[in-house]
Amino acid sequence: MYFLVHFCIKILKNPKKILIIVQRSNGDVFLSLSLINQLYEHYDYPQIDLLVNDDTLPVARILPHVNCIHTFSYQKKKNQRWKQEKKIIQKIFRKYDLSINLTASDRSVLYALLASKYAIGCVEDNKRLAWWKNLLLKRSYNWDSNKHILLNNLQPLNCLKIKVSKKQPAPTINQTDTIAIKNRLEKHNIGKFLIFHPSAQYNYKLYSQNLRNDLLGLLNQLNIPIIVTGGNNEFDLAIKKTLPIFDNVVNWIGQTSINEYIALSELSQGYIGMDTLNMHIAAAQNKRVFAIFGPTILTMWSPWSNELQLSATEDKPIQSYGNITIFQANMPCVACGKAGCDEKHGHSDCLDNISPKTIFSEIESWYTNGRYKLEVPVVAHLENQIRKVLLFIVYGDDQGYYDGAKFSLLTFMNWILVDEPIKIVVLTEKPEEFNDYPVIVIPISSRQKKEWSLDGNYHFRIKNRGLAFVMDQLDLKEEDKILFFDTDTYFHKSPLQLFDLIQHNQALFYLNEGLIHKRKRFNVYVKNLEGKQIDLGGHSYELTKNSAMWGSPMIGIMPNMRSSLEWADKLMIKLFNEVPAHTIEPFSLSEMLLRKYKIVEGKKFVGLYSTKRKKQYAEQIISKFFSQYKLQPINKQIQLAQKVSIKRPPYIIIKQRLLRLLNK
Repeated sequence: MYFLVHFCIKILKNPKKILIIVQRSNGDVFLSLSLINQLYEHYDYPQIDLLVNDDTLPVARILPHVNCIHTFSYQKKKNQRWKQEKKIIQKIFRKYDLSINLTASDRSVLYALLASKYAIGCVEDNKRLAWWKNLLLKRSYNWDSNKHILLNNLQPLNCLKIKVSKKQPAPTINQTDTIAIKNRLEKHNIGKFLIFHPSAQYNYKLYSQNLRNDLLGLLNQLNIPIIVTGGNNEFDLAIKKTLPIFDNVVNWIGQTSINEYIALSELSQGYIGMDTLNMHIAAAQNKRVFAIFGPTILTMWSPWSNELQLSATEDKPIQSYGNITIFQANMPCVACGKAGCDEKHGHSDCLDNISPKTIFSEIESWYTNGRYKLEVPVVAHLENQIRKVLLFIVYGDDQGYYDGAKFSLLTFMNWILVDEPIKIVVLTEKPEEFNDYPVIVIPISSRQKKEWSLDGNYHFRIKNRGLAFVMDQLDLKEEDKILFFDTDTYFHKSPLQLFDLIQHNQALFYLNEGLIHKRKRFNVYVKNLEGKQIDLGGHSYELTKNSAMWGSPMIGIMPNMRSSLEWADKLMIKLFNEVPAHTIEPFSLSEMLLRKYKIVEGKKFVGLYSTKRKKQYAEQIISKFFSQYKLQPINKQIQLAQKVSIKRPPYIIIKQRLLRLLNK
């Protein structure tokens, strides 16, 4: 077993042959280029092969550093599919040191597993569908529909602990193609020019003929040639026949190969057109882009700005960021993400609601005034400023709490991207315990501990006071987020989505344990508080039928919720004298937060060993871990921590129950 593990690690460090599987559309294939380049450079020029769908083969051929391209065809008849599968498997079976699958489909995952002993793959965020994939793949990650396709495609680099660059490189251009395009431009006496690309891979992305022609008529008024581009397919050639003739418009549909188009795009001043592969090429070349969007989801598919290293994050009729401007319809259904209004690749009504005059006005303003817009969407700008704080609070003399905090942060650090703006803060009575860890340590003084714990009578209050104290110490900005964890937590899947659940109007807790009035275990609150008005100094509190208990092994809040901590503390002190329960702390905070905000739970992202017998077992495992590996480098500790199982095996559960019965 040791040899096998060692062998796999060795392959991971220096794979000579890599297979990347991208069984999706043209855009997916093109936006895998950044991943290919970074793998190629990091591993000192390995052989990189692709497995793609045959309809994306022309795009795959333009990608640099690709040795061989395997293809799969969905056009094959069912009785021929097996022959195709067999042929592909014969070509790839155990031919690679590393295989990376960028789609969550069963077929793609199986190809990755068959191609190498070290397979990394994208899986669904659904345990029922993904359990066998998580079991068999060496590393897996969830497809995140809230992230741009480029960022999703770069997730394997995080799995491989490779520093990530979030730039989309432009495709390489053949000198011969450049010369050919320059000669053709000179023949037509064209110097500077703009590209208008009216076509797309699918019908539901097409601007209507009348609107398209109206826009061309307006563009004709600019003092610059407009070259209309497109391929030789049925869509494009049909568009070619319907284009009106204008003095400043040159119809090149069907007259350029994909390589020649790339050269043409590089020579252009900018791109105007639909959301399709050509748009992504222009964005990668850092051209001025004016993109017309229908039902496509912007968070995933908007043009990527290399300058700002971001994409669009919200739907707007007009929005600009960096060198990109996007047009959408002002309709409540935008953007639905459907393949047309009929979901069968038919027409999209939203495209009919984007005025050619609106589009032209933006283009004219940019061109006439010579303005290079450097505008950042509000949401994206704020996200760039967000600091994400991970907080642990550790006090007392029990070594198990300190080891638990260190183990928890190690398992969390495994999922942090290289450039992720996350700071780990530990508020602790023993700062020396964390000397070797990449964390910000804030000491707890004996005076603070005494005060916060009500002279040692209620230690649970330290969580609330410590959380407030750290927020004040860090001088958090409006958009910053703080995520607190108890020391008995661990992470064997990415917890980073938890930060997304923390919003201005929404706090995060571990679990909703139910309404106080409906849970017998919380009847102590009903018994002692029902019908009572509790004065909190200017505000009164009364238990309601909606009062609930929220578990607080995890708390996620933003700076605007700081005052809720104070009101919760006031309520906590009052309840300490009224209710004989240790859960006063989470109850008070959730009650105060719910007065102004929504609360959601994040249990599914977190492992927890809070019960007595779970903790007994876990603390033994973690103590053994640090006795063995505490002298190892932090990166090594992170890797090793992921292999540790905290869950009790069945024989341990049975043993603990027997001992419990015997001791009764």
